[in-house]
Amino acid sequence: MASDIGIIMALYTLIITGVIVVIRFGGVAFRLPMQIGAFAFHRLGIFRKLPGAWHAPIPRTSGITCTLNCQACELAWLGCPIGMLQRYVIDTRLPIYVYGVLVAAGLALGRAICGWLCPFGLIMDLLNKVSIHKFNPPEWMRAIKYFYVIGAVVLAALTGMIFYCRYLCFGALLGVIPYWLTWHTVSATWLFFHLGVFAAYVAFGYLTNGRAWCRYFCPLGAILSLLNPISLIRRKFDWKWCTKCGRCKTVCPMGLDPTKDDLKSKIDCIKCGRCVTECKSKSLSIGTVFSGSKETHKKGAEILTD
Repeated sequence: MASDIGIIMALYTLIITGVIVVIRFGGVAFRLPMQIGAFAFHRLGIFRKLPGAWHAPIPRTSGITCTLNCQACELAWLGCPIGMLQRYVIDTRLPIYVYGVLVAAGLALGRAICGWLCPFGLIMDLLNKVSIHKFNPPEWMRAIKYFYVIGAVVLAALTGMIFYCRYLCFGALLGVIPYWLTWHTVSATWLFFHLGVFAAYVAFGYLTNGRAWCRYFCPLGAILSLLNPISLIRRKFDWKWCTKCGRCKTVCPMGLDPTKDDLKSKIDCIKCGRCVTECKSKSLSIGTVFSGSKETHKKGAEILTD
């Protein structure tokens, strides 16, 4: 286990460092390739199930990722921090390992993890392209994700099972389908239950905003939001160049006003850069605490806007 953890921590140190370098010197034009690469990285377990009965030596590891990632899935090889947190609670162990990964990743990237690395974030971005945005939920619903975190811990302790993952998680379907297709150990009832849960979250996202899961329900997003205000990755606003057109606000998948530095923006901004690419006055940018606002925008956003 110790060797597994060492390897995974080394990999994620390289990945987190790479994300910081890309954001600092590349910009938001590289976000989609980064998301696709992260999605593929989390599903490396697919090589255990290739046609022809060839199995690659990619075992399930004791390492966890800093993103939401259903570890029950036959294609997964990294554990989900929310699932592992519940497992530690059930086993009455202090989840220092889980806390360590989340705190380290959160301090470095904050909710940029949601915008740049999370596999489910990519799915939500695809949904966001077709969402009709007809319903605007009340702001208090943003607090639901914090109750999900508390509920995950409490329900795990009371039931002795990973209750949140089994019944409430949006991504559990990705863990159920591979078992349904390969080992046939999942009943039709269980499959349709998770199809229903998945459909409910997707329908809500379609009516409101594709990133509704991230905004209102994601427990990992709730944890990362607590570290978001002090993370190395920042959204920056230069008011001197702003024309107050409001276009940045209309494209924000988290329902924020990027020109404001209020608490809601500090904890919920996923640093996706949608506002940056939409801003014609170049008053917005995504960078690090060490970068200037204008230079980061020029290196990334102009690639998309020109």
